[in-house]
Amino acid sequence: MSISYNPKTTALLVIDMQVYFHNSSNKIIKNVQSLVKRCHEKDIPVFWTQHGHRNIEFDGGALARWWETGIKWGSKDWEILSELQPYVSRSPAAINILDFVITSKTRYDAFYKTELNSLLTSLGIETLIISGVLTNLCCETTARSGFNQDYNIIFLDDATAAEDEEMHKASILNLAYGFAKISTVKEVIDWL
Repeated sequence: MSISYNPKTTALLVIDMQVYFHNSSNKIIKNVQSLVKRCHEKDIPVFWTQHGHRNIEFDGGALARWWETGIKWGSKDWEILSELQPYVSRSPAAINILDFVITSKTRYDAFYKTELNSLLTSLGIETLIISGVLTNLCCETTARSGFNQDYNIIFLDDATAAEDEEMHKASILNLAYGFAKISTVKEVIDWL
């Protein structure tokens, strides 16, 4: 697959790679690590999201009514996976690396009532690379929302995961039809 977007106006979104989702995210951790490392090498901003609720009765909305549960903000389940922690924490020598952690995410859509869009706009970002979990919920919803806000979307088939392969493939099929260029981590690393 050929990518015709400008890597200089690109950002990586790492969506909800949290302890709560470890069973789904386990198979993509190495790919996410590789991609984040490459983005850091190329001065590509990385945005990490953490889904969680401070008080689910007030900030859970329809999502909380649907699932009848939620991830408690600040809990162990809310934390970014330990395998990815070293990639979030920047070293003192990495002054040029732009990493942001969005902790205000309470819906599938990482743009909903968060600072994500204003940060992307202030950095002149035009293209989003989507990685993380769950493919068919937060990743797909964020990709569609980003597309509707005029971002180019690159959606990673091998750095997103769902609870099962059927749900993952269904999302990939739908997104490829009209919202995102579907790519692999290797293709994106080579492009960057």
